[in-house]
Amino acid sequence: MLKNGSQTSARGSAKRQPRSQRGPYAPGVQRRQELLEAVLRIVASHGVAAVTHRAVAAEAGAPLRATTYYFATKEAMIRDAFRFFAEQSILQIDEASGRYLDRDVGPEDAVALIFETVVKESRNPNTSWAAEFELVLAIAREPSFAPEYRAFQDRLDEGLQLAMRRIGSRHPARDARIVLAFLRGFELEQLSRPERKTWQRRMKADLAGLITALVAGSDPKP
Repeated sequence: MLKNGSQTSARGSAKRQPRSQRGPYAPGVQRRQELLEAVLRIVASHGVAAVTHRAVAAEAGAPLRATTYYFATKEAMIRDAFRFFAEQSILQIDEASGRYLDRDVGPEDAVALIFETVVKESRNPNTSWAAEFELVLAIAREPSFAPEYRAFQDRLDEGLQLAMRRIGSRHPARDARIVLAFLRGFELEQLSRPERKTWQRRMKADLAGLITALVAGSDPKP
């Protein structure tokens, strides 16, 4: 977020994630992505427990043999869905932050960028909040999923720290944690109140107040 030199490294780290993809051909890449998109839709609607080879094939409109070809086990599908979710989210952030790389930025720019990426997440089924929270809950039942999500969180934290540093924060690590916690809390609240249609205006105002206070705030007491 408001990335500078780290934009390329974040994108590169996403590409370096191991894949279970077989074959170099574009149709295979597209089919694998369609299956991962289907996994995320199932996770968002019914939870991780509903993910099976048969369910994913039906959701994607693909033959069952396609899911077993790309993913040997259910766990492999979920793990790769973690990675795909992270890649899509980081790409959205990179696209938005590109406008801010070569100029000075202030708190209002950080608010605009973060708000834009949150709205994009809410509209993109590949980065839906429901899918993300369901994937996080899956870690409690299957700790082996944790590294994928931790790598994603680390990249978000790195980007937020850089953003806070660029807009004048004296405590970028602390402020990044606070902003990320605010975003996660706001998203969870919105999921519990889907009837609320004015969340964008409220979130932008609250985010602006938080970032302004963090940048202008005094040093924390020991």
